[in-house]
Amino acid sequence: METTDAKKSFFETPMLSTKIKSANVKLVPEAAFGYLVGPAFALIANSVVNTYLSQYWRNVLGLGEWAYTFTWLLPLISAVIIVVGNLLVGRLFERKPTIAGKARPFILIGMPLMAIALLILFLVPFPKGATAQNPNWLTLVFIAVGYNLYYAVAYPFYYTSHSALVNLSTRDRSKRSLLATASNAAQIVASGAAGMVAPFFIDALGLLPAGEVTGQLADEAARSEANSKWVILMVILIVIQVIGCLLEYYFTRERITEEKFKLKIANSADNLALEAKKVPMSQQVKICARDKFWWMVIIFYFLYQLGGMLKNNDATWFSQAFLGANQTKLAGTINTVGAIPTALGMLVIWPLARKFGKANCIKVGGFLAFLMGCLGFLVLPLSDNTSAVWGISITAFCLKSIGTVPAMYISMALLSDVLEHQEAIYGIRTDGFSMAVYGSIMIAMPGVANAIINLINNNPNISSNVETWQIANTFIYFGGESICYLLIGLIFLFMNVERFSKLDKTAITNDQKEVAIRKGAEWVDPEIRLEQEQAEAEEQVHQEEIENLRKRVEKNNAKFHELTAAGKSTELKELVFEEELEKYETERANKKAEADRKKAEADKKREEQRLAKEKEHEQWLASLSDDQRNAYEKKMKEKEERKAAFDAESEREFLELRDLAAEERAANLA
Repeated sequence: METTDAKKSFFETPMLSTKIKSANVKLVPEAAFGYLVGPAFALIANSVVNTYLSQYWRNVLGLGEWAYTFTWLLPLISAVIIVVGNLLVGRLFERKPTIAGKARPFILIGMPLMAIALLILFLVPFPKGATAQNPNWLTLVFIAVGYNLYYAVAYPFYYTSHSALVNLSTRDRSKRSLLATASNAAQIVASGAAGMVAPFFIDALGLLPAGEVTGQLADEAARSEANSKWVILMVILIVIQVIGCLLEYYFTRERITEEKFKLKIANSADNLALEAKKVPMSQQVKICARDKFWWMVIIFYFLYQLGGMLKNNDATWFSQAFLGANQTKLAGTINTVGAIPTALGMLVIWPLARKFGKANCIKVGGFLAFLMGCLGFLVLPLSDNTSAVWGISITAFCLKSIGTVPAMYISMALLSDVLEHQEAIYGIRTDGFSMAVYGSIMIAMPGVANAIINLINNNPNISSNVETWQIANTFIYFGGESICYLLIGLIFLFMNVERFSKLDKTAITNDQKEVAIRKGAEWVDPEIRLEQEQAEAEEQVHQEEIENLRKRVEKNNAKFHELTAAGKSTELKELVFEEELEKYETERANKKAEADRKKAEADKKREEQRLAKEKEHEQWLASLSDDQRNAYEKKMKEKEERKAAFDAESEREFLELRDLAAEERAANLA
């Protein structure tokens, strides 16, 4: 991990170095704090803003009455600015990386920017006496500046880096899947906090005051008081956000970025690391533009985020349309109950994905989500029956949630597969451009969804007619996401990037070996290197524990001598470091022996289970008649032949793509 002084950056100082020393990904602390707790805390503020900003504009600032066009035009225009902002962050993302990482530093950079932007977004001058004929331009300017500062500048710094961490964490697909699940779970937790908990707090604290008549604004005094409460809420959320960003920064590690620095140049007295190459953004764009799998996964994220934001951001409007003005408890209840199948799905989706493939699970889930979402339209003929509305809404939402589970938890791992396939074919990673586009979609879609929602719900011709209002919000809340998942299912009929996974891994390893040899570097197989790093990390922890033991003995003895010199009685005893060290080493050895014993028992049990299955299979074969056995063996042979043909076709296509990429590189050099 050593670098020269010239390569050291501000983020490589001991105070800002990662707390993750293990060469292998572990559940605790890396997955738990770096990918689950940290991001969940960091994303809560954004989830609250995405869900309630349009409600804040309408019910607190009254924009729907005196700046209706502004409420939907600003998010639409800003979507373009957001895309530009994310692309610029993507260019910064592709600066020459250091061992501190190419993504992690941006988490710290984005942290204060997000705090400032959120304060500006809600510290707006209250528009007292504003009308359509006499609008409060200062309020609108504050909103426009805060909105674009947050969504186009501050949040992209955080979210682009946050989204890239799974891809840069490790090449171990199983460990990457674990981190992807934790990362996606963090977003669900944050959205759940906004969708499940917030509605009840908002009703209780009066953050969205209502008038006496449905659709009518509360008086200015009540709205001004609510405006002050929103500022206090933002300050609390900013504190939570800062804690989350710090956890995510310190408990993550970019092992793939570090690979460039682990290839030691031979015969170098200073053990210089090979310099990581900066990949031009134009080259990344060119690669992505021709990659069908990249387009599929990007279109997937466009539909996934648009449908999700229409559902999440319209939840409170849907609730009000059927229960009355500012009655948001239905939304909170739906999200709370709906979180149950989503949480349970997290436990089963990866075994299913390993068996059937990530893309296949997302495809089937897409069709299921569409069918179950259509059940939500049954609320319309029963809108006068409040109990039926509650029951149908909750049931349809829960059933639809089952179908959305694969997209929620395994899509990021599938994106990693696509980026790794590009690296295997073209020899470079397109993280910078890909994550900029991904970030643009994920950040811009809440604004686009809110523009649609505001366009409809702030239109007096719709909101003044209860039946029309209910139909419109049912189409947004249930119809929008259902249609998006139908399209996802259709697109993923053609998504089969996972068939190249083994070929990708082998090609990347061979390419790295070739580069190392060509540059005179010592080559170590990645798996062996990880084992060496893990051994080094464990020995480092061992030495740190010995040093801590020495300090505890010295502190104990100093206190003992101080008390005895003063003639005071004490239960402390003078310790001998060598004796304490022997106890420590014995305990450590016993723990290792116990761990080895448990591992050996687990390995033995797995082997016994394997042998038992083989024996059971042999007994089953023996029980068959000759004709049945011949038919079975023929079927298995045909299956093996199909698999061999499939693998051969995959390899042929893979090699053709590699050859084409090599020819293009040669032509460019010529």
